[in-house]
Amino acid sequence: MSKVKQTALAVAGVASVFVAGTSIVNAASTYTVKEGDTLSEVANKFNMTVDDLVKSNNLKDANMIFVDQKIEVPDSQSVAETDVDASSDSAANDAASLAMSQAASSAAASSAAAASSAAAASSAAASQAAAQKAAASEAAVSAAATTTASAQQATSATTSTASTASSVSAPAAGGSVKAQFLANGGTEALWNSVVMPESGGNPNAVSPNGYQGLGQTKEGWGTGSVASQTAGMVNYANSRYGSVQNATAFRQAHGWW
Repeated sequence: MSKVKQTALAVAGVASVFVAGTSIVNAASTYTVKEGDTLSEVANKFNMTVDDLVKSNNLKDANMIFVDQKIEVPDSQSVAETDVDASSDSAANDAASLAMSQAASSAAASSAAAASSAAAASSAAASQAAAQKAAASEAAVSAAATTTASAQQATSATTSTASTASSVSAPAAGGSVKAQFLANGGTEALWNSVVMPESGGNPNAVSPNGYQGLGQTKEGWGTGSVASQTAGMVNYANSRYGSVQNATAFRQAHGWW
């Protein structure tokens, strides 16, 4: 095999290595939880698994998501290997064809002309190799810049999601949720024995089965302000169990109320 053909094939191989390493990463998108949503339904919407969403959002409980909560949905794509291989083969074939043509022309000429033609072909191959290497290096730098920018966008989206989730769980006004609960007729026992086990103290909590609010119910008092939910829970405890104390005792004994 002539040196010209060997050089051209080597250059094509180097170019294919650089191209194959190029990838495109898209920033993560987010989904806002609506009333009645479950994590499995959200996963199905994006053709993902529940485990994918749990891991990407650091969720502690896959069965507990909240209305207006932001769910991060990872999404990425890379250049198909088959496309890269086809491009590399084409470049190698073109380089080989050029080298063989130059070798045939050199053999047909006189020894002096052949030497001159070989020198010219070698110079052309060297220039082509330098140009291809420069192009491949530029492509690699561009890919690295794209990946870095995408990573920065993903970090920004995650920070924004965490900030939004925090603002959803915080009470609108009047201090903490517990402070509002106690100020509107709730008791420490009712908070510790019912509210915390049922909703974790989140007035916007929605279970996979559709139970809502601090006390996790499907009744009307399961939504609205902390004050209205507290009044609803106290009335429910008195009407069903005779007193708040009886209601908390029942919840501790049976795990539901």
